[in-house]
Amino acid sequence: MERLQRIILNIIFCIQVLLIFLLFFEDQIQLPAWLQVAGRMHPLVLHIPIGMMIFLVALILLEKWLDQAVAPVIINFGLILTSLSASVTALFGFFLSLQGDYGAEALTRHKVSGVLLSFLCYLIVLLYQQKKRQSVFFGAGLVCFVTLVVAGHTGAILTHGENFVLAPMTHDKKPVLTVETASVYHFAVEPILEKKCFSCHNESKAKGGLIMTTVEKFKAGGKEGTAFTEGHPEASRMIKAFYLPLSDDKHMPPDGKPQLTSLEITTLKAWIKAGADFDKKLAEYKTSDSLTFITTAFASSTPDQENQVLYTFPGLSDDKVAKLNTPFRSVFPLYQNSPALQADFFVKKAFEVKAVEELKAAANQLVVVNLSRMPVTDKEIPLLATFKNLEQLNLNFTAITGSTLGELKALKHLKLLSLSGTAIKAKDLAPALDAPALHTVYLWNTAVTDAEIEAFQKEHPKITLIKDSFHDNTILRLSKPSLENEGVVKRNGKVTLKHTMPGVTIRYTRDGTVPDSVKGTEFKEPFPATETFVVKAQACKATWFCSEVYESTVFVEGIHPVKMEFFNEPDPQYPGEGVTSLMDHRKGVSDVLKEPSWLAYRDKPFAAGFWFDKEFPKSMVFSYARNLGAFSFPPTGIEVWAGKDEKDAKLIQRIKIDQPKGYDPNKVAALTIPLSPHPYAFYKIVAHPVAKLPAWHDSKGEKGWVFFDEVFFY
Repeated sequence: MERLQRIILNIIFCIQVLLIFLLFFEDQIQLPAWLQVAGRMHPLVLHIPIGMMIFLVALILLEKWLDQAVAPVIINFGLILTSLSASVTALFGFFLSLQGDYGAEALTRHKVSGVLLSFLCYLIVLLYQQKKRQSVFFGAGLVCFVTLVVAGHTGAILTHGENFVLAPMTHDKKPVLTVETASVYHFAVEPILEKKCFSCHNESKAKGGLIMTTVEKFKAGGKEGTAFTEGHPEASRMIKAFYLPLSDDKHMPPDGKPQLTSLEITTLKAWIKAGADFDKKLAEYKTSDSLTFITTAFASSTPDQENQVLYTFPGLSDDKVAKLNTPFRSVFPLYQNSPALQADFFVKKAFEVKAVEELKAAANQLVVVNLSRMPVTDKEIPLLATFKNLEQLNLNFTAITGSTLGELKALKHLKLLSLSGTAIKAKDLAPALDAPALHTVYLWNTAVTDAEIEAFQKEHPKITLIKDSFHDNTILRLSKPSLENEGVVKRNGKVTLKHTMPGVTIRYTRDGTVPDSVKGTEFKEPFPATETFVVKAQACKATWFCSEVYESTVFVEGIHPVKMEFFNEPDPQYPGEGVTSLMDHRKGVSDVLKEPSWLAYRDKPFAAGFWFDKEFPKSMVFSYARNLGAFSFPPTGIEVWAGKDEKDAKLIQRIKIDQPKGYDPNKVAALTIPLSPHPYAFYKIVAHPVAKLPAWHDSKGEKGWVFFDEVFFY
């Protein structure tokens, strides 16, 4: 035992010497990868010396009641192990400090207090072994305890920010922000950064040298330059970082931290595109600006900061709330430490009814539900009516007709109901107005007339029914039309264009030309589609500016092979659901690559075989993700092999694919490949990803990806 103790004490002494050396020469040190791993274990091992110190304090205080022959031996060995664990923890912490970007002042305090704690633990071992006076021993122990508190406090500042422990007891109110008085940055953009970015980019911890907590330092940027490029979101570093694969070290926020939702990214992109102005208020932007619509929607779903309600119902655990979050649904507390939750839904074509049904797990906690522009129908209203504490419900531009709106009168706390752009009629609305706490209903662009609203107002004087969203005579721009049957159109199916505004004229083209108020085919009824094509459409109406041109690829179901097989498996990070992903008619979203619709290749080409029996294709279409910021490019080249079977196949053509010349908007695009007019029973298709990203790309020289979600044969 004595020999073991001597060995451990020698190890501790060596670590103390090493720590002193590191303090003076840290700027000269380059850590190998295995020591970087050791450094990242610092948050794990730091609990060991703390626990052992607590155990030893109790043991020393009770020593006189213990066996006098055994107690000193246990205490001595316990002090040695505590000193060893404190020394290792300090060393690992030193390794970690060399890897991250932390505020110099806070890091220095934590580093010095941690090393001092290691020295003190070693000193206490020596004092105990040399039987020094109790006053000296306990004095050293007291200093050790104070140092432990300082080290723990400074460590908490590094990981959680200033005043993390006492924050719940402080009541300094932030100034109340409203959409009318605050700048768009402070009202809509800064809250997103505060939730998702400030923890790693603040005065105490500044990853990449970037501090986002003050406007001046956010503008200044970090070690790699500015975080955003005014007017050009696609060229902005922060936007590109959001779209990188989760496994990429430059992806932000890092894997394991809460990720930005599609709506949050859209808000940041719109703000940058509009000029990234930190002082401009909403009223100073054009009403047709996309940032105006996003900020207005943000305002309608933001709780009143001045009158935050103290909810008494029990909350959900963080784990359960985390499980409710998906790339297309965000569930979060209404404000800090509140049990009340808000649920927002994104990406219309990814919406599924089960996403609403899954919210039953939070039925008692949901206070705000935002389903704006989702394909919600009357069937889902009874389910929403079971969320008994619901206060705000946004059903703007959904597919409801109002036949089940009466179910909402059972909601005793419902205060705000948004029904703009829906097909509801006055008779459907009437029962819902009996909800006891209801005070505001939005009815813009509905069939409810002014006379009917006036009658409702007399019957329900405490409820404000809002029909007009705008109070001036400015000519406004229409929103874009859209496809009703998004996704994959069935074989020999028909395509339908739609618009939320009644009475608009939609003109479209299928030949690549741009429609306007006179050019293009007027949409009057659904038209047939036999193969994949690009549709461009514009909506126009008297006294309104025509919409911007809507462009979308219409993917049409084709010939089904009798067999499919991968010759090269996709990358393990993006496996999709195997080869069946190529023809399951589940379309991916270009902004969200980490979902099962996508399969991807990087280190090797896509290679797959397709066997046909009765129907033989003459062309094929790849559906791929074009997200250049996330390294997702079109393939550089396609090889087509054909024959009567796999062994007989010969290379019949090699096609070079034009590559992007610069950043462009993210989209799901189609790549059409002509095949042979000869009825081959077997095709092997090879698609090569970009070997090196081009010189104009921020990550030039790195390997690119190619992401596919579907293939079609015609």
